[in-house]
Amino acid sequence: MKSITGILAAVGIVGLLLSQPAFAGEGKKTLQENVAVEEARKWWGASVSTGWDSLYMFRGVNVLRFDQDGNKQRYGSSLYWAQVNVSFMPTENDTITLGSWMAFGLTNSRYKEYNATVNYVHTFGDLAVGMGYTFYYFLNTVLYQNELNWTVAYTFNLPAGITLVPSVVYYLNLGPEFENFERGTGAVETASSYLIARLDAGIPIYKDIISLAPWFGFGTSFDFNARTANNESGFEFFTGAQHIEVGIGLPIKISEVITLYGYGAYSYQWQDLVGTEPSTFWGGAKLTIAF
Repeated sequence: MKSITGILAAVGIVGLLLSQPAFAGEGKKTLQENVAVEEARKWWGASVSTGWDSLYMFRGVNVLRFDQDGNKQRYGSSLYWAQVNVSFMPTENDTITLGSWMAFGLTNSRYKEYNATVNYVHTFGDLAVGMGYTFYYFLNTVLYQNELNWTVAYTFNLPAGITLVPSVVYYLNLGPEFENFERGTGAVETASSYLIARLDAGIPIYKDIISLAPWFGFGTSFDFNARTANNESGFEFFTGAQHIEVGIGLPIKISEVITLYGYGAYSYQWQDLVGTEPSTFWGGAKLTIAF
C-alpha cells in the first residue's frame, strides 16, 4: 500500500518538473533552430529504484505489525521494494508518469504487494497541480484496491539554494467494498479518503552532491484508517486527524545518473490506530538510477 503511508510522491514529481530544461531563447526562429530546441528539451525520463524500510509505515499505520502467522510482533516487519517509473513531458509544463512498485515483507515473508500508478502534473511557474490513479494488489490474499489522488504543491526558492515545498495530497478510494469476499475485497471502505499535508525542504550541504531533505507531515483519515474498538471485529473506521510525522533524508549524488538516499523518521498517533504504537521510529535507504 505504498500509496495505503514513504508518495503519489508529490514533492518528488514537483522536483522532477522543476529540474526540466526549458526551451532556449524567445521570438522567431528558423525551422532548423526550432528543431534544435525541440531536441534540447528532454521529453521523456525513466528511473529504477530499489530500497529497504525498517518498518512499513503507511499513512500513519504500521502495516506489518503482525507476522505471517497473525502474531503481534515487537515492532514490525521490514520491507524490501523495487520501483520503475517512466515519465513523458509533452510540454515543458506537463508530465505524465507511469509507475510500477513491488514490495516484499522480510520478517513477514508472506506479505507481497504490487502497485501500478498513473500520474499527471501541470506546473504554473512554481505551483504544481496534479492527479493520479493507483491500483493496489496484495498477493497471497483476496485484497485489491483502486484509488484516485489530487495534489497541490508550491516551491519557494530561498537564498543559498534552499527550497521549501508545502503540499497537500488527497486520496479517494474507489473500491471494491471492504469484505466483499464474493469478488475479492477492498482493504478499506469504499469512498473513504485520506489527506496528508506536508512541508518538505531541500538544504544543499556540498555543491549539488549532498543535501538534507527534512519534512513534516500531518495526516487526517476520513473513514480510511481503523482504530481499536470494543466491538465484534475489534476495530472501527473513523474520521479525524490522526498523526504527525517528522523525518530527515540525506540524498547523495553518486554520479549523473545514480543517487543514494537514506532517511530516519518519527510518527506520533493519538487515535489508537490498529497495530501501531503511539510513538514510532523507523528509517530506510534507497538507490536510484535515473535516465
